[in-house]
Amino acid sequence: MKKILSYTALLAAGMMTIIACEKQADKTATFTSASDMAFVNVIHASPNFRQVFNAPDSINVFINNNKVNGALITYGGTFPTPATSLSGYIALAPGLQNIKLTVAGRVTPDSIPLTTLSKIFSKGQKYSLIITDAIQNARDSSKILLPDVYTKPNPGSYSLRFVNAVSTDTAGTLVSVFSTRRNAHIFNSIAQGGVANFQSFPYNIQLNDTLYIRRPGSTYNLDTLNNVSFSNQRVYTLIYRGDGRTNVGTKARALVTYLHE
Repeated sequence: MKKILSYTALLAAGMMTIIACEKQADKTATFTSASDMAFVNVIHASPNFRQVFNAPDSINVFINNNKVNGALITYGGTFPTPATSLSGYIALAPGLQNIKLTVAGRVTPDSIPLTTLSKIFSKGQKYSLIITDAIQNARDSSKILLPDVYTKPNPGSYSLRFVNAVSTDTAGTLVSVFSTRRNAHIFNSIAQGGVANFQSFPYNIQLNDTLYIRRPGSTYNLDTLNNVSFSNQRVYTLIYRGDGRTNVGTKARALVTYLHE
């Protein structure tokens, strides 16, 4: 009888161990790593948002009907910021996702939908959604939803790309970016809504740069970004944004940079 009881106790202990292992395996199976997700950041670069949408330019962002931002995003703002999320991106499941922009209404804080974008996001890929005055245009190029395709720069260098997101520019005109440090144009003849891919540039802790926006073949500066500093092994987007008709005011044409990582 004692042997039977001992065998029974051992069998029960074994079963408990198997059940515990199964529970632990279940927990492990539900873990989602960063490599299984897609990532997106939102940049508000629509200076004439109020005129285009006839609504305040303070917006919220919904992904599949779930609000993802905290404070309202206004012109010049981003969501998320590097201080609140890994490299300024929000994680989302890969596959088809609906991104909706809304403004506050009288009934609920988000009762007025402005526009919805439906896109397939790839696993492990980062994206930037740059909101411009043409966000409602059916053409994908007007929405400026960009895959952020880059590799980590080698030591002693940084990566930079250029986006011409300026609004109300003269139809058919192009812009170039001139670097005083290099005494040369680093991006050439980019049309409105156009994108120049990431390029690698040498880093020097002792040297800043001043960048100018110009028409190709001209030395007249449409805008200037003074004493800009790029850090070692960092990745940036340089954006020409704002109202292309003026260089006065908070929404005038301007060069700005955004850090990716």
